[in-house]
Amino acid sequence: MSGKDIPTDPEELRADVEQTRRELGDTVEALVHKTDVPGRVKNKAHEGVEQVKETATRANAAVSAAAGKTSAKVGEVADKAGEQVGKAGAAAGAAGAAVGEKAAVIGEKAGAVATQVGQKATEVAGQVGAKAGVVAEQVSQKAGVVAEQVGTKAAQAVESLPPPVQQRVEQARKHPAAVAAGVAAVVLVLWKLLRRGR
Repeated sequence: MSGKDIPTDPEELRADVEQTRRELGDTVEALVHKTDVPGRVKNKAHEGVEQVKETATRANAAVSAAAGKTSAKVGEVADKAGEQVGKAGAAAGAAGAAVGEKAAVIGEKAGAVATQVGQKATEVAGQVGAKAGVVAEQVSQKAGVVAEQVGTKAAQAVESLPPPVQQRVEQARKHPAAVAAGVAAVVLVLWKLLRRGR
C-alpha cells in the first residue's frame, strides 16, 4: 500500500476498515466451507441413500401394480369360470365336469402367474440391492477422492506460505481451537500482500 492510498479522513478510514472486515469475513467463510469435507461427504452419502430409497419405492410400486393387475385378471377369469359352471350345471352334469376341468386349468395358470410375480419381485429386489451397493461404493470412492484432493490442496497452500505462517498453521493443526485464528491470520497476510501489490 503506498502513502497515496491511505485515507487521512477518519470516516474514510472507518469505512475502509469496515469494508476490509466484510471482505475478510467472506473469505474466511468461503475457506471454512471448502474445508468442511465431512459435511460435503455426508451430503453426498445422503443423496445416494435417497436415490436408493427412491429406486426401491419405484420397484415396490411396480411389483404392487403387477400384483394388482394379476389379481384383477385372476378375478376376471374366476368370474368367467363361474358363469361357465352355472351354464354347464343347468345344461347337463357332463358339461359341469368339463367346466370343473377348465377351472382346474385356470387355477394352475393363476398359480403359475403368482409364481412369476413372486420371482419378478425377488429379481427386482435383488437389482435394487445391487444398485444400492454400487451407489454406496461410488459415494465412498468420491468421498475418498474429494478428501485426498482437499488434503493435497491444503498441503500445497501451506507449503506456499512464508515459514512463520507455516509454523502457525502446524501449531493450529495440533490445537484445533486455533484453526480459526490461523485461517484469519493467513487471510490477513494474503490481503496485505494483495494491497501492497496495488
